[in-house]
Amino acid sequence: MFNQRIRQFTTRRFASHYAPSKFLKDLAYKPNKELGKEFTKKLEEKAHHSEAVTNTWKKFTYFVALPALLLTAVPVSKVEFEHAKHREHERHLSDDEWPTQYDYQNIRNKPFFWGDGDKTLFWNSDVNRHVIKE
Repeated sequence: MFNQRIRQFTTRRFASHYAPSKFLKDLAYKPNKELGKEFTKKLEEKAHHSEAVTNTWKKFTYFVALPALLLTAVPVSKVEFEHAKHREHERHLSDDEWPTQYDYQNIRNKPFFWGDGDKTLFWNSDVNRHVIKE
């Protein structure tokens, strides 16, 4: 008797999981042609506006941004080539000829945990030196 009551209660409780929905044959949406036409019109307007904005930014890129990049790249590259020649000269200097290092340069409170402990992570032996003169 007790088992039968539990079975009836459980069956009623979970009946919604087994029975098909009463809304199964209803449409999920109600078609409205006026709203559909309005939506299509707005979508076309948005596409036309997007195309116009895209063309504007393309023109800006080609006629303003690229010439500005070229106009700044020419003098900067000239300076960088001169600087590269200077670095090539410094590469061959001995430690005695290397410029004076002051107390505030290459401060090492504790050694780095990689390599020999003296070189930073971005150390470039052609440009950087840690000359200890005593």
